[in-house]
Amino acid sequence: MKLIVADNYRPVEGFLATVPQLFRREEGELIYEGRNEVRRLEHKGLVFIAKRYKRVNPVQQVAYTFFRKTKAERAYLFAQEYRKRGIKTPREVAYIETSELGLFTTGYFISEECRGRETHLALREVEHYDPELAEAVVRQLVLMHSKGILHGDTNLSNFLYERDTSGKFSFTMIDINRSHFTDGWPTDEQCMENLVRLTHRRDLYADLVAQYAGLRAWPQEEAVNEALRRLDRFERKHFW
Repeated sequence: MKLIVADNYRPVEGFLATVPQLFRREEGELIYEGRNEVRRLEHKGLVFIAKRYKRVNPVQQVAYTFFRKTKAERAYLFAQEYRKRGIKTPREVAYIETSELGLFTTGYFISEECRGRETHLALREVEHYDPELAEAVVRQLVLMHSKGILHGDTNLSNFLYERDTSGKFSFTMIDINRSHFTDGWPTDEQCMENLVRLTHRRDLYADLVAQYAGLRAWPQEEAVNEALRRLDRFERKHFW
């Protein structure tokens, strides 16, 4: 087993090494279970969020052992990169890679707990969404793009938000292991493609894209039409 621990969490390295066992015993609070599994773990007054990625297939075992960084390692390194570029994400604590017969099988990423509500609950899952929150999401996307960050899955559930007493929104980005980074602004093509996963709700999606185009000084109607074409193509590819 490979265990990499952030310097400030060395004192609890022994506990962090037990994370795979804790998942096997189904300990801690289950937060999410699906393709991957997320648990809230506590130890000596500290709270961690641990994510176990789906066990990889034989082809991926070879690829991740010899040629590519695992999702767990990328999540750890990308958290550092996000913070370096001024975008908030849960601080990395550790990552773990387990192997069998010398080949990688399963990865774990452990971070500090963060606060915030999933943005999709206030935008996608309601009849009348909050226009101020929608605007704040767009500004967050423009900010990230201006810093050369292309989140690998811009699904609104990966935007955790808080709103202070003055009404100002702030965001914490999660599930960042598929991100890409550029020096300066990504190309317009990259930015447009990065919007595709935001939501399948057409009225909300059109609004978000129109606002994004406005902030980028793009022709809004043209941008919305192109974005909807891309969304149709994305859905045909993944769901039909």
